[in-house]
Amino acid sequence: MATYSVHLRLLFLLLTLSGVQVLGAGFGINYGQIADNLPSPSSVSVMLQPLDVSRLKLYDANPKVLQAFSNSSVEFIVGIGNGYLQDMADPVKAQNWVQQNLQPYLAQTKITCISVGNEVFMTNDTQMWSYLLPAMKTVYNTLVNLGLDKQVIVTTAHPFTIIGDSYPPSSGTFRQDVIEYMQPILDFHSQTKSPFLINAYPFFAYKDNPDQIPLDYAFSTFSLVISVLAYLIHA
Repeated sequence: MATYSVHLRLLFLLLTLSGVQVLGAGFGINYGQIADNLPSPSSVSVMLQPLDVSRLKLYDANPKVLQAFSNSSVEFIVGIGNGYLQDMADPVKAQNWVQQNLQPYLAQTKITCISVGNEVFMTNDTQMWSYLLPAMKTVYNTLVNLGLDKQVIVTTAHPFTIIGDSYPPSSGTFRQDVIEYMQPILDFHSQTKSPFLINAYPFFAYKDNPDQIPLDYAFSTFSLVISVLAYLIHA
């Protein structure tokens, strides 16, 4: 019982640290599953109810989680792992993935987004970088062919390290080595009207340069981070 209580407290701590409240967008968390003695998905669905969580992001498409949240109001981002990017550029394999991991749950569970890969540009694998956009396009085309593109959008989550300079926002730049990949990805988002996702950890910038970067940039004023991204996307 004591062990479960500790893990319960840790889970709530992780949910708090992983969550972000965006005005008008509800409260969402990352649902990570790499740990010991985690509560079952059905238990988690009950635990989250008093927190008024409206969005969950998975790093895979775990069927037990999707089933546990069936008939709920929680919206899901499901993930396709980096190891599947090359396969997802194949239309047949992309369709098989969607039909096996997405379609069976759409009637009962609110799956609104597929994140193709996660923080791909955090790796040094430039071949994997080249797989990302073709995979995103093929998964999107699969949704179009199945008539699901109005229900489910396609994106990917980037690491904050794709930004070369983040402060002040008006000086924001992408890293030189990813610029050639970012422009066509931004074009894809523009064409499909899908969101540009980034895992922002502004406190790392503060930690590396506390004399020049204000503390509220690191912990409270996320508008500065949004300003950087807005500057980069529209530049």
